[in-house]
Amino acid sequence: MMTQLDNITHKDLYYGDDSAESASDTKKYLTFVSNGLGFAISSDNVIEIINEHYITHLPRVPDYIKGIINLRGQIVPIMDVRLRMRHPAAEHTKETCIIVISVNDTSIGLYVDKVLHMIDLSDSDIKEPPVNSNQEFVSGITHLNNVIYLILDCELLLK
Repeated sequence: MMTQLDNITHKDLYYGDDSAESASDTKKYLTFVSNGLGFAISSDNVIEIINEHYITHLPRVPDYIKGIINLRGQIVPIMDVRLRMRHPAAEHTKETCIIVISVNDTSIGLYVDKVLHMIDLSDSDIKEPPVNSNQEFVSGITHLNNVIYLILDCELLLK
């Protein structure tokens, strides 16, 4: 299934205004794709992006926990964002990667279909999600260059 996010090219990327005035009013977000949907998380939470890493599978964990990785001596659990949001699992591709985030001094890897780019957003760019949207992990929605991004609340994702 092709989505508008599958065909994003470098010319479609939005990096925001680099002026000093706008820099103080904006925050950076990392955007990625999961199940054909565009998501964004605050760059304040992002530690690094890993393209290839061996995941050790664990018994008796929720299905959305793919396992753990050893990241320079630190054990990091890996959460499949698709499964956490009750979507079907997908095959691993060359674009599949892990976004390592830190929330309240807890590190976790988010297993996603594809990382897109960084964007700059001001508070006015982010709208409230619809009341009956059933998006329990989404704190807001934004629309840039004809693409809708759901802003993930990393704390809610880890509960």
